[in-house]
Amino acid sequence: VMGKKLFLLGCLFICSNLVFGADLICSIDTVVPQKVVKVLQEIRSQYHSVCLECSGDACTMKPWSSEKAGDAAYCKLFFCRPSHVPRGIKFPEGLKTGYSLINFDYSISTKGKIKGVEITSVKGTMNGRQAYKYVTSFAKRTSFEPLIIEGKNYQLLSLSGQIIAIIGNTDDINKYQANDTGIWRN
Repeated sequence: VMGKKLFLLGCLFICSNLVFGADLICSIDTVVPQKVVKVLQEIRSQYHSVCLECSGDACTMKPWSSEKAGDAAYCKLFFCRPSHVPRGIKFPEGLKTGYSLINFDYSISTKGKIKGVEITSVKGTMNGRQAYKYVTSFAKRTSFEPLIIEGKNYQLLSLSGQIIAIIGNTDDINKYQANDTGIWRN
């Protein structure tokens, strides 16, 4: 039975949009399928010591070398992928049509909610303030399965996330912006 669960998780991982790499940028806009959530809870309790460093009521992701990129990717899948992602997030008013790549730091509370969003970089049409409004609006409606290890709830601290925001219709963006205009530069 455990072999089937690991195979299912492996298939999910391979088919997902996660990028292989030792970086610990978590994908907060890709949801864990509901049928896998219960399996994740079981796997989390078995692999928390491999992926996390915990003290008190808080955990952080362990750092991984580039040679262990696959292990890092599994840890991201097990511990920092949401179970619910909102649809139809409204953008702050006054945005120009285009793309924005937003990098940010955050934590996950003991109840599975994003807290402490801090924008670390923004490239594209949004500025830092607009990016903060967008990410916090998205984060308020995003939820994770609470991290429970041996019956105790933990918060997950010092995470990094990344979102690509597309403002406007993609056909309009591509029509009016040449490929070489540097839309990812501020």
